[in-house]
Amino acid sequence: MCTFKRLLVVALLAFAQVAVAQGYPNRPIRLIVPFGPGGSADAIARPLAEKLGAALGQPVVVDNRAGGLTVVGADFVAKAAPDGYTLFLMPGTHVLTPLLVQNTPYNPISDFQPIAYLGSQPYFVFANVQQPFATFDEFLAYAKANPGKVSMGVSDTVTLTIATALKSATNLDFVIVPYKGGGPQNADFIGNQISMAVGTPNMMQFVQSGKARALSAITPSRVSFVPQVPTVAELVPGSNFNVQTWYAIAGPAKLPRPIVDRLHAEIRRVMDDPEMRKRLDDQGVLKPADTSPEATLAVMREYQERMSKLVKAAGVKPE
Repeated sequence: MCTFKRLLVVALLAFAQVAVAQGYPNRPIRLIVPFGPGGSADAIARPLAEKLGAALGQPVVVDNRAGGLTVVGADFVAKAAPDGYTLFLMPGTHVLTPLLVQNTPYNPISDFQPIAYLGSQPYFVFANVQQPFATFDEFLAYAKANPGKVSMGVSDTVTLTIATALKSATNLDFVIVPYKGGGPQNADFIGNQISMAVGTPNMMQFVQSGKARALSAITPSRVSFVPQVPTVAELVPGSNFNVQTWYAIAGPAKLPRPIVDRLHAEIRRVMDDPEMRKRLDDQGVLKPADTSPEATLAVMREYQERMSKLVKAAGVKPE
């Protein structure tokens, strides 16, 4: 009888999950972006939300919740009801936050349900055109001759790690300036309030408009869409910079699998939409071979393991 009751409970729970999924969604969905407006994450989230909302028949509203190196936004999602109405634009930096923030109020892997892997982006080092250096070698020479006069903006865990590792590898004295997202960083960068910035291909718009220069790529080999930009590995002997970021959609843990599957299917269709694909290509977002929840979880775990070593080697300490 006990076995029968257990099977009955399991069957009823499964039936309830399917019933919930069949009526999903019946109200607006919130997409939490853990950065301020205007950055590369926002540039992905907004067109995705628009097209996903149209596909689901309910609005998907972007909610920017910046702060705490993504902790503010991520914590909101982790504590939300697992009903599919609170989603998370998860950046790669999310899985590294516990290394930089003491007493992070959630586990970045077990407290979240991966839904869809969106793709990866390389990082670059940019300089404002008003700075007295136009190449990476000139930056090295200028920073060496002018200790403390060069400032480099960072907007998340990984860019902070890159800047710290770069400072260590070059033995230079420049100032690292942290921001709560790409939007505020980019505003100061374009205004020449900071000399340089570490950012994604989203910042190539400033290069194209003549306001910035791309000095180097943080990749093992040159990036195909900007082959003229050298890598840090080419310019700093002995360095081994291979850093990228990625984006995924996730929800709170215990999100019912039927809702996960529904969202994944719709997101995959949206990401294959020609207009959406062009937007992503323009931002240098590389299309993944596998977008499944399982592939997303594998990316999260691999990235956390690999990048944790770089964070620790760079000497970045939790705040």
